[in-house]
Amino acid sequence: MSSNRDARLKRLQYNLLEWKIDAALITSFENIRYISGFTGSSAVVIAAQNKVFFLTDSRYITQAHDEVEGFKIIEYKKQIDEVVSLLKKIKAKDIGFEGNNINYDYYKKLKNFLANRRIFSLTEKLNAIRIKKDAAEIEIIRQAAKIGAKGFDIAKRHIRDGAVERDVAIAMEFGMRKRGAEKPSFDIIVASGKSAALPHGRASTKKIKKGEAVVVDSGAVYKGYNSDETCTFFTGSPTRKQKEIYDIVKDAHDAAIDAVMPGVKASSIDAAARGIIKKAGYGKYFGHGTGHGIGLLVHEMPKISKFDNTMLEENMVFTIEPGIYMPEWGGVRIEDMVRVTKSGCEVLTRVSKEMTVL
Repeated sequence: MSSNRDARLKRLQYNLLEWKIDAALITSFENIRYISGFTGSSAVVIAAQNKVFFLTDSRYITQAHDEVEGFKIIEYKKQIDEVVSLLKKIKAKDIGFEGNNINYDYYKKLKNFLANRRIFSLTEKLNAIRIKKDAAEIEIIRQAAKIGAKGFDIAKRHIRDGAVERDVAIAMEFGMRKRGAEKPSFDIIVASGKSAALPHGRASTKKIKKGEAVVVDSGAVYKGYNSDETCTFFTGSPTRKQKEIYDIVKDAHDAAIDAVMPGVKASSIDAAARGIIKKAGYGKYFGHGTGHGIGLLVHEMPKISKFDNTMLEENMVFTIEPGIYMPEWGGVRIEDMVRVTKSGCEVLTRVSKEMTVL
């Protein structure tokens, strides 16, 4: 087993003792991959305080033996039957599971088959094991960001008067895949003109026009890890209003990045960005959080929002992405990924956030 995976597993088993539970039933692909290194799409991990089991079906049993070390590997025909049998066999009485990952029928079967045992959701606690990235993860995320930056280089070459939003997104995806991306982190956003007022607008058949702001939000998946970055470009000289909005968002983005350091609450980073936008009179046009954790999932812990008081620690990785979205006018968003360092943060994304006219 690699030293990274071994450390992750030991940390999980230590947490089981701290949480006072006998076993954790892990079913989400991201947590299974994080703990075991398995990259397939059908498996279950049962982690006890001194034993770990990897369960999969016949389609993945060879792959499991290739990728998974340090676990007892078990092939199942019916997953729920094998899970219940094993939990009974190891005499687990207090069992945690991922409540946001199994459906109601699966939960009912667990309850029925494991009568007289305590089963409860550990979703937040299990997801929190991934909140701080190790050196190997950070290097992979850096590479994902590097590949993602190539997508923006392609976008800059394609965005022009008359270009179709969807064509820009397709060219970006093709270029990132050629450079090593497994896939985009999400459906690439290319939103121009009034469409830029939609925070999660999709690339459409709309033609980009001269004088519009174009919000491009993209990322690359590399070795399972995501990048996430947003630039707002302008086709032709921006108007005074466009410059004003861009400068406000850029100031909010920079203030949030400057505020990042260990010991600061996630909500304080949100407040740094939100305060600038609110002071400029556009507070009602910034409706989402300032950022989110990123790793094996695009959205992880911590949330950089006014509702999350997580204390930042070194090697947490998250986005900073304030925006202003005005219906019938358009919008601006500027986003970078950062890693918390001992005295501040490292910006992991690579594209300049200075105003760019194409």
